[in-house]
Amino acid sequence: MIAYSKKLVRIAEAWNGETPDSTRIDLIRLFQQPAPIQNMLCREFYTILLDLKEEPDALLSKVKKETRYEINRASTKDNLTHEYLNAKQRDVFDEFCNYYDRFALQKGQPVINRRWLRLMAETENLIVSRVRETTGESLVWHLYYRSGERVTLLHSASLFRNSNSSRYRNRVGRANRFLHWQDFLNFRAAGVSLYDFGGWYEGDKDEQRLRINKFKEEFGGEIVKNYICELGITFKGRMFLLIRKLLIGNAI
Repeated sequence: MIAYSKKLVRIAEAWNGETPDSTRIDLIRLFQQPAPIQNMLCREFYTILLDLKEEPDALLSKVKKETRYEINRASTKDNLTHEYLNAKQRDVFDEFCNYYDRFALQKGQPVINRRWLRLMAETENLIVSRVRETTGESLVWHLYYRSGERVTLLHSASLFRNSNSSRYRNRVGRANRFLHWQDFLNFRAAGVSLYDFGGWYEGDKDEQRLRINKFKEEFGGEIVKNYICELGITFKGRMFLLIRKLLIGNAI
């Protein structure tokens, strides 16, 4: 669980089965709830969940054939290095955030929320993984939050958009698939039973998000509906939810 202030409202956030502390809190926010919670404002979202309790061979059998080929090629021929890191380490945290900000600039998206992530890192549940060349060049980064036996992909970043080389872009694509597979194995060995891909777009208009859906679906798993639920504890918290709903609807 983490707590922070936003627009003078004190917010406590908890994931999966975590229990938030409501002491001196205006608003409670619960992520990854399997069903709406009575008397709370709940917004549905979809994601893909992968059961890591299965044996590696069974997990791999559910991965699409072309993706299995990409993973195998990356692991046997591309000479890549996989790393599994603790984001509480300041140098790891800063290196990831700096890389992500370059990625966001390429895509025209906002830079990463370092203050929020730093709070998560202090819980020691924020995990970073990456694939790099033997030269040290990072090809792909992943950032996860672990809550109990569930791990959630928060961010994935790569800089292939800077290159006009189809060979390099294909290499980064293989590295990303290889990184996902290595993450599955590492989390499984660490006692994680559920891998959350961090969202699945339920619409049909946004082509970029549909391409991301297609990539995630390559690894198998089940598309499920979860909920983000919020409760205003104080008058200030209730007014925050009401005003936000009037201004931007159900967005958080």
